[in-house]
Amino acid sequence: MTSKGKNVLILLGGLWHDFDGFTSAMQSLLKPHGFQVEATYDLYSLLHLEEGHYNLVISYTCFSPHREGLNDTSPERLTDAQFESLANWIRNGGAFLAAHAATVIGESDAALGELIGGVFVSHPPAFTFSVHPVFGEHPITMGIEAFTVHDEFYMETHTSAVQVHMVAFDRGLAYPMVWSKTEGQGRVAHIAPGHSREVWDLKPYQQLLLQTIYWLMKQKISD
Repeated sequence: MTSKGKNVLILLGGLWHDFDGFTSAMQSLLKPHGFQVEATYDLYSLLHLEEGHYNLVISYTCFSPHREGLNDTSPERLTDAQFESLANWIRNGGAFLAAHAATVIGESDAALGELIGGVFVSHPPAFTFSVHPVFGEHPITMGIEAFTVHDEFYMETHTSAVQVHMVAFDRGLAYPMVWSKTEGQGRVAHIAPGHSREVWDLKPYQQLLLQTIYWLMKQKISD
């Protein structure tokens, strides 16, 4: 990793999502802030994070079993070697954002869910809901008020290691939508909303992404 650098690797792959659309949205958001953005479907890139001098890895993946009768070639999991390389990179000071379906870990080892801080359980058909910041100041949610999205409502487990920053409500229950955690010398965050451009283009969502990314990288937006 390069000190104060802004080199980003977006990790893609799996099922059910517009991976290229997400990449395009992130490039449009991040490049004006001086980020160098690279995207890949090659999960073996995780074995070479140090050589790539990356400062941030964003995972926009959705690991799922192959659909019966179809010629699916999408990844179903991270290999043990890929996971260990990612985990060691984070613990040595790396910054990792698990975006939207990255908590769908498929056949990956359960340790991936522990690293992220939680695992996807289910979601109903997309509907309109509001995402609310929780009480207490944090750089991730500074200046962000509740905002409304039409999106998949992710219901996820989360570990005691995470700090929840935003929640959404369904039938009287609150579900975590944004959380963060430390991992060794590194930082991890998860933002659950983000299935489509309808969400990616929202100004509050973009502010949330940027503030999360800068917090992960231990930088200020003015850097």
